[in-house]
Amino acid sequence: MSDNTHVPDKLEGYMLQVRHALYELISVDDRVVSIEAYDDVAVEKEDILVAEQTKSVLSNNNPVTNRAEVFWKTIYNWCNYLNEGQFHQKIILKYIVVSSHSLKAGSIPKSFAEAKTEIDATKAMEDARKSLFGKAEGGENTRQISQTIKPYIDYCFAPENKKMVIKVITLMEIDIHEDTYDQTLFDKFKRQPIPLEYATELFESMLGWVNERVHQQTKQNKPAYISSKDYRVALEQQIRSRDQKIILSAVSVQPEVNQTTAEVERHDTYIKQLELIDVDESYIFEAASDFLRTRSEKTAWAKKGLINGGSLTDYYDGLKRLWKDQKLLSSVFVNDDIGKGKYLYGQCLSNAINHRLLGRDVPSFFGSGSLQALANEPSDRPTIGWHPRYIELLKGDDEGDK
Repeated sequence: MSDNTHVPDKLEGYMLQVRHALYELISVDDRVVSIEAYDDVAVEKEDILVAEQTKSVLSNNNPVTNRAEVFWKTIYNWCNYLNEGQFHQKIILKYIVVSSHSLKAGSIPKSFAEAKTEIDATKAMEDARKSLFGKAEGGENTRQISQTIKPYIDYCFAPENKKMVIKVITLMEIDIHEDTYDQTLFDKFKRQPIPLEYATELFESMLGWVNERVHQQTKQNKPAYISSKDYRVALEQQIRSRDQKIILSAVSVQPEVNQTTAEVERHDTYIKQLELIDVDESYIFEAASDFLRTRSEKTAWAKKGLINGGSLTDYYDGLKRLWKDQKLLSSVFVNDDIGKGKYLYGQCLSNAINHRLLGRDVPSFFGSGSLQALANEPSDRPTIGWHPRYIELLKGDDEGDK
């Protein structure tokens, strides 16, 4: 069984730093991932620090052109970080660009990313000088530099900064994702040892977990740190909560109020049955919500291959036996018909919570929703009912509607 290959819709709701922190936490090695500590995102593992500048591109701006302000500012910042001793261990510098459309990288960013030796970096800087200024070192400028990037360009080409700039170039990498990052992240998440039928739900849960951890720390104006050990513990807890051997976890969402209201107003048979025993409106509303969500849940589980028609038949047979047993007890303990109906309904609801499907626990709403389904069809003679004379009364109600 495998989960949907499409990226979950909720992913875009999380800022790039959170998404990339999750990307870096998915690892077999022990590491600490930080946000706004050493850089936008940073990874500390053994004696290596990977400092990452993350750039999200939703417009026509291109952060990897020869004259992109953010590109030169990033190099300027990295030089300052090294000068200030912010990076103490072996360092890797990454410039990560996530774009919603295709980007064309300029010759300067390309050559900087490819230069891994001091000689290569020196040549890349000289080529960049010619491209930007139209001159070799010591010659006269033939091209103008925009005022927005001039401070960073002046810094990078100042003779006294040459050694540090060359060092930054040898350390830097550029990683460009053209409308593929989110899918790459989701695919990486699914490669972990997780139950794939719950990949989407686990993915969204862990994104929320990372987001909350970041929020709790940054709201105090502090950088956020998350260890891969803590991440794996949290993921394991989420997996256990969805362990198919123990529980069939909910994958649907609770219906909106307007959806539930519309369902009540449809006045289907199971709603009429509750009205026959004078159930409070709040219980009727809850029953409609459970009915709608259970219907969605059965469809979702079936698509994932978790259940089939036979397993639901067995489950419903168990609920019918439960109803039959409780109906007998209601006739013993309660005298009036409406009281018997309320007692029967309450006892069935209470016991259905613990009724298992395929030997597994189900969400709390599922038992109630399944009872409503049995009390709904066939409409002229429902499988189960609450009022002792429910079939007779429902028939009379139908004739009254004509």
